Amino acid sequence: MKKILLLLISIIIVSKVAQAQINWSTYSQSYSTGLLDKPSNVGIIVTIPEINNAFWDQHPNEFLKGDLVADTSFQQNRPKDFVAINTFDAAKAQFFLHGVDKTNAADYEYRVLDGKSKTIVPWSTIIKFPSKDVGVVSGIKKMAWLGGYSASLGNRIIVDVRKKGSANILSTAVVAWVPIRPVLSDIYSANELNIFLNRLSHPWSGSKYKSQYPVKQIDNTTGLPQKFITEPRDNNLIFYLTANIYKKEQLEYELIKNGVIFIPWKANDFDNGFVWLTNLQPGEYSLKMRYTAQREHVTEYPFLIKTPWYQSGWFHFVFILLLAFFGGFFVVLILNSRHRRKAEKELSKKTKLQLELKAIYAQLNPHFIFNALSSIQGLINKQDIKGANSYLSDFAGLLRESLNNSNKEQVALKQEVAALETYLKLEQLRFGFKYNISVADDINVYETEIPSLLLQPLVENAVKHGVSALQENGRISVNFIRKQNDMMVSVTDNGGGFMAAENESGFGLKLTRDRIKLMNDLANGQAIGFEMKANTPSGTLAELTFKNWFL
Repeated sequence: MKKILLLLISIIIVSKVAQAQINWSTYSQSYSTGLLDKPSNVGIIVTIPEINNAFWDQHPNEFLKGDLVADTSFQQNRPKDFVAINTFDAAKAQFFLHGVDKTNAADYEYRVLDGKSKTIVPWSTIIKFPSKDVGVVSGIKKMAWLGGYSASLGNRIIVDVRKKGSANILSTAVVAWVPIRPVLSDIYSANELNIFLNRLSHPWSGSKYKSQYPVKQIDNTTGLPQKFITEPRDNNLIFYLTANIYKKEQLEYELIKNGVIFIPWKANDFDNGFVWLTNLQPGEYSLKMRYTAQREHVTEYPFLIKTPWYQSGWFHFVFILLLAFFGGFFVVLILNSRHRRKAEKELSKKTKLQLELKAIYAQLNPHFIFNALSSIQGLINKQDIKGANSYLSDFAGLLRESLNNSNKEQVALKQEVAALETYLKLEQLRFGFKYNISVADDINVYETEIPSLLLQPLVENAVKHGVSALQENGRISVNFIRKQNDMMVSVTDNGGGFMAAENESGFGLKLTRDRIKLMNDLANGQAIGFEMKANTPSGTLAELTFKNWFL
């Protein structure tokens, strides 16, 4: 009694467990031709989740079947008409047996192989059947369930059914799990939208690509260019796949632009087998696509949207170059204009100063002549006719030399020293003083120049206000020395001191000061310093410093 009870319980458990609970409407079915024509026909029905089986067209299945037909070991004891399909989802393929139910299940047995002759399920009696819901939805009243099985990518599941006691297999089904990745079929631009919507022809055939790209740049398998290149205006592109997709979640894509992720991985935007990219800017792109069922298998396709000529690097370079050129040109114009105005202003100033210098120089000559005539008059009054004649002769030579140099801003130091020598010699006739002019050996009197008659007023003042009253006891010394790049000139006398007498008559000295000031305004790095002070132990010292005179 206990054994019978246990047997009943086990039958109830098995019957509950052995019912196929699948949503028949979400699976695609594959079976031999004519199997469903009669309820009594016995044959295997393979069901695969339709959402993923839709990726495949008929060709891969035909290739699989062709390989199996050519395999003699596979064909042994098997029927010529068998089911052979591909799938790639990790979900199990469900195997049903048409024409068999509980009434005749004991007459048949089945086995499951992994495709490499390894047995998963040995020859076994059929004890599993679909639920009533499956029978209602499928419309098949007589059907057994052989179970659900799956394999890793690259492997197969083989299910065989035979009658017990027979060596010949009655029905065979083969399911192969194979890798799959998106395959591009066509590329459409915005101006081919109507052709794309019709999907009746291929606007960019291989021949068209061959007219646009070198043969070596055309992919032999797809007929598409290895890298698609388009104009900037074609910035809306449709990448059409061979797959028959009807759920956008089945396909994912990622877009790379110029080596940087532009659009990260995301589900497709449409429930169709195409990826539509819009409003693309010029750049180097790479479109990556994958099926969610096999994310490890990615298809990558590069394409280029050309940069408009006005955005290209060479245009920017030329534009910046021209901008820099014209900018520099206008800057140069402005600087030249400013420089010209400055030069004109400086020239005007220089001209004015030169005119003022000439005016001062013109005043020096009459001043010098007046003093010389006074000296001649003094000699005549002393009845020194011979001295007066000698003075007049030397004075004429000195005056001639002065007139010759009147248009020169500077004369050689040799000439200036000679003029001073002549002048002091003339004045010596009147007053009998002694004088000395010395030039240092390191000064070249022929190459060194000095403003004409610049020292004349200083020497005149030394004579008039210094030694004239001392007569033969008077001493005048004129010295030229060099200190590095400067020239120092000193005029000394042993008179009573010029500073005390300066208030009486300083016209020549004033002209000298004014002239030095004007020359310093015109000078470029060369300036003249002028100072008068008491000499030791007596007399006056006039010093001129010619800065940077030997540069």
